Amino acid sequence: MSTQMTIELSAEKPRKHEFYRATLDLPATELQIEDALSRARFQNESSQKFIDIEEAVMFDPSHLSVTADDIHALNYLAKRLDSLSEEDEIKFEALYYARTRGMQEDEQIHVGSVINMTYGLDMIPLAVNVGTDYELGKFVVENDFDERFENVPDAALSYLDYKSIGKEFRERDDGVFYGKYYVPTRYHELKNVYDGSQLLPESPSDGAVFSLLVAKAPKTDPDEVLKSAQWLHLPESKDEMNALAKQLGASLIEDCVFYDFKSGIPQFGGYMLQSMSDIDKLNELALNYLSLSAEERTMFKAVLERRNVSTLDGAVSAFKSINDYEFSFDAEDADDFFKEYLAYHAPTNFDTRWLDGIRSEIDADRLLQRLGAEVTSYGIVSKQQDSLFALTGYDELEKYELIEICGQKALFSDSRIYDSEVPEGMYRYDFREAIGSEDHYYGSIEKNVHIDHAGSFIVKEPLDLGTDGYIELDYDTEPNFLGGFMTTEEFAATDFTEDSDEDFYIGGMNL
Repeated sequence: MSTQMTIELSAEKPRKHEFYRATLDLPATELQIEDALSRARFQNESSQKFIDIEEAVMFDPSHLSVTADDIHALNYLAKRLDSLSEEDEIKFEALYYARTRGMQEDEQIHVGSVINMTYGLDMIPLAVNVGTDYELGKFVVENDFDERFENVPDAALSYLDYKSIGKEFRERDDGVFYGKYYVPTRYHELKNVYDGSQLLPESPSDGAVFSLLVAKAPKTDPDEVLKSAQWLHLPESKDEMNALAKQLGASLIEDCVFYDFKSGIPQFGGYMLQSMSDIDKLNELALNYLSLSAEERTMFKAVLERRNVSTLDGAVSAFKSINDYEFSFDAEDADDFFKEYLAYHAPTNFDTRWLDGIRSEIDADRLLQRLGAEVTSYGIVSKQQDSLFALTGYDELEKYELIEICGQKALFSDSRIYDSEVPEGMYRYDFREAIGSEDHYYGSIEKNVHIDHAGSFIVKEPLDLGTDGYIELDYDTEPNFLGGFMTTEEFAATDFTEDSDEDFYIGGMNL
């Protein structure tokens, strides 16, 4: 499917006149729609909600009437447009233009009417290489479409006013010139096919969590089997998977390879499936994901983001642990959560409107760090097995996340760590985000990163950044998050070299 339009969903925030926002390309699957609704916080029934069409390929969206309830109707329209032939695309664009030209700025047409325009296009004739009134008039006369000119001698044809004849027919036909085509839109009969209740038949990919383009493993050249590749949509029964493998010439689905990967979970990419030998584990994850409620699926995606999961095993582990986290849907950033946290601990008769004007980014970030909580696309997620609203002291020593990088244990923060915060005898470095990479997030280690900063860390031994002043990272060398948290004092007091096989018990977790 190709994108036919891009929409923005927005919902008003509870305590201030700002909005949650999410964009979505249509047509989309049900899981993609659900994800956008979650990111825009449409689950909050009390807030005002809006849908705006930011861009449309085949029509001017300024005259389209859209409400917050029309997302599935817009998706229906996008699917219809995506299914049109090249000839019918021309007819539709001309028809939409004819129906909306002359409209005042405040006049609108409902999305259901536009959907109905995509039906019955076969009734509209199309004249090729007719792009002006003159060419249309000549076309009409030469093809005997007007009986008034049937008996005109050939010698007199050159004296006819073809431009006026064409203008007359165009106005009569409610015709539209579209490049080098002429579309007489009056032949279209608008039928009430779409009444707002039914949806298009779902394709197998609509309900899939993962879709893989699979083929029999090639002997030498990967392209030799690509033409025979077929889509496998998960979850699916093992019998059906093996039946597909046999169609492709393989004995089992594990004997196949995949050339493309589509995911209904934005945080899960194809790089997380190393080979088809893990297809059963991937299929089980897809089945388990669909067994969750929409709210639980949102939490799972938030946990994937929080844990920066990059492997299939990591995703399975995250799924098993989603009940270990607390989640705030309403808070979009640290500042939002700071107000929510204060309101939570305020007396029941406290007027929370006093919080609306507070701007305290520094304290808000400090609170998140104290709690070990993280901002995600879906809200704020607690540290594993901790409460989002635990009472924490303002001057409590800050704890950093324990990681392993370049063969050393290190303390990590996704916020900036400044040299003034680094204890004497330790060293601070920054991560740069890997822009454009699909298989890893951290691109390099540098002393100072001002743009595309992806976090800072503290180590006990200095790193050799080489003559270029950086260490390049890839999927295998990026940081390993160990799951625990430490203050710099605890970090300084711990000897990680005593016994490499020993588990370190920090913050209630074994490392």
